[in-house]
Order: sequence, then C-alpha cells, then structure tokens
Amino acid sequence: MAVKISGVLKDGTGKPVQNCTIQLKAKRNSTT
Repeated sequence: MAVKISGVLKDGTGKPVQNCTIQLKAKRNSTT
C-alpha cells in the first residue's frame, strides 16, 4: 500500500518544498 502525502514539506537541508508529492512504500506493516 502506497501512502501519498501532499503539502508543504522540507527537504534534507530544511528548505520548504511546495507542491510536492511523496510516495512512501512500506515494506512492513507498522502502526507508527
């Protein structure tokens, strides 16, 4: 199951990234 998160995110340098969509593919079932 892929999780899509949209909104204002920050990259590794702490700069805000707008209009960004990140897909996180979970390899394991986790409630956290």
